Amino acid sequence: MVVGALLLAGCLRGQGARPADWEGDRSIAFPPFYVQSAVQVGGNEQAYVLDGNLFRAAQVAIEDFFPKQSKDTPCWGRPEAYHYRVIRQGDVFFILIHEAPDACGNAFIGVDTGARYAVSLDGRILRRSVGAEPEAPPAPPNMDAGVLQGVALDGGAP
Repeated sequence: MVVGALLLAGCLRGQGARPADWEGDRSIAFPPFYVQSAVQVGGNEQAYVLDGNLFRAAQVAIEDFFPKQSKDTPCWGRPEAYHYRVIRQGDVFFILIHEAPDACGNAFIGVDTGARYAVSLDGRILRRSVGAEPEAPPAPPNMDAGVLQGVALDGGAP
């Protein structure tokens, strides 16, 4: 039983000061991250310039998603075992964190291990989605002039 508890504790992600079920503003829709190709940053002998706000937004998401690191943190629990896609729309950075399949060899098979973040220019997490979740926020109920999903509301009259 102790071994099971330790394994479960090792699988949990650190979620900063927020409760694990904190999602933020669900009206913020994440953009489709794979509609356009991305520029790969990190090639050999290349110079790159990262905007400070972008760097801070990525750092905030990474610190929220990953637990505190120690020498015993397994490969799949480290930021370097993941890829990051960032899209900026106005004053919001949308960040997708997903596992790099070849980063940990055969020791890591990810299932719903990624996360999506919406982070403001000032570094506040506006929305967080960990694991599998639909791309768009749920639609509000269809209400129009007293009709809810095709049923007329009569105020309780028989």
